[in-house]
Amino acid sequence: MQYLFTSSILFLASLVSPLTAAIPKTAESESAVILGGGIGALTSALYLARAGLHPLVIEGELPGGLLAQSHSVQNWPGEMEIEGHALTDKVRMQAEANGARFLKGEVVKVDFSKGPFVLTTRPLDMKDKTREILADSCIIAMGTTPNFLGVPGEQAYWGQGVTNCAICDGALYRDQVVGVVGGGDAAVLEAYYLSKIAKEVHVFVRKGQLRANESTRIQALMEQPNVQFHYNKEVIEVKGDGTSVTGVVLKTGPDTVEDVPLDGLFLAIGSRPNTQVFQNKLELDGKGYVSLKKDQETSVHGVYAIGDIADPVYKQAISAAGSGAIAALQSQQFLMEKSNHPVALNQGEKKDSPSHEVLEIASFAQFENELKQANSPVVVDFYATWCGPCRQLAPMFEASAHRLSGKVKFFKVNVDKVPDLSRFYGIRSMPTVLLFDSSGKVLERKVGTDQIAALLEHLQPDTSL
Repeated sequence: MQYLFTSSILFLASLVSPLTAAIPKTAESESAVILGGGIGALTSALYLARAGLHPLVIEGELPGGLLAQSHSVQNWPGEMEIEGHALTDKVRMQAEANGARFLKGEVVKVDFSKGPFVLTTRPLDMKDKTREILADSCIIAMGTTPNFLGVPGEQAYWGQGVTNCAICDGALYRDQVVGVVGGGDAAVLEAYYLSKIAKEVHVFVRKGQLRANESTRIQALMEQPNVQFHYNKEVIEVKGDGTSVTGVVLKTGPDTVEDVPLDGLFLAIGSRPNTQVFQNKLELDGKGYVSLKKDQETSVHGVYAIGDIADPVYKQAISAAGSGAIAALQSQQFLMEKSNHPVALNQGEKKDSPSHEVLEIASFAQFENELKQANSPVVVDFYATWCGPCRQLAPMFEASAHRLSGKVKFFKVNVDKVPDLSRFYGIRSMPTVLLFDSSGKVLERKVGTDQIAALLEHLQPDTSL
């Protein structure tokens, strides 16, 4: 029995738009679309690009996200200190070099009711022009929007002394007196940065203590001689002279207030998730954050959410990047299942073990015996439970076993449980797949996601021989 390999085109690269082939080209078609341009989105783009999927990133008004506005990042693994924009620029260039594409625009409407998903976008500088993009999978990384106090004078002096970005505007207040509202990590970071620039920094905290998590940064802030803390005091008004801020009014007790002269006021009082466009499209929690079901998957199969828009607790750059990687891997598996599995797995179903059409090999002796009795070609998958690409390929391996049932045998070998068999066949990288003929001779050795996917996709027995 011989095998015909009809094409050498890499399977993952062919996923650029397989699900929309039968759909009229009334809109642009993409395999994977990422909404947002922060560190989580960039990480997803990198992973998807390296898988050959050429993702489209719609990065919005703030390329690099909020991290790009950070003057000093000191908790990124491998970097003692780096400017936020330098870090995000590095990841963006890495993603782009691997095939990711970037589009400046905003998402104004989504339709997740069926696949492919329909994303309506418009350019940032052309509010009256929209375009539709068909997406086989979608990763949402649109972050959050800073909150406002909602007090008199705040909006009147917005951009005239009231701001929410010390990194952006701090240099305008060199040797002046400024205030920072908030008690969390963002407020501590803003105040510390401003302490290096401003003459005085007043930190207004509604509670009796800071609630920030980084003790080293809190200690560094408290050691600054030009920083003064105002605990249990609430800003109730922003005052000005008609052109710029002159101070704030603090509520210090039930019936007492205090005026504090200022040249500028910086807001660091939290944020709200940018989920307005997903209302009634995805399941959201009580605070408006995207609810997650399995890892980063949302209430819609094939749609994933990462970073701050789905994280009301941690809101860290590194956790956003980690969730971005997870979502990318989930997206890859979703696309492979949709393209190759004749009967898709039920949503949320967990496949911990191979189907009855795939035999798990437990020993060298069992393998030799099964190979002798096969009387047909045999495909053997050498894998490990800790190998991410192995898990990605598992659905396709089972799909191939189903498609070729009765004509080809499919075995799986856990290299940690059957190391002698792995050594005998010189398995040095995972995943590795070997193709044996009916006599037990190795015909093909494929290593890595691309090679194995191509082999399985185009493997066809010549049943006439």
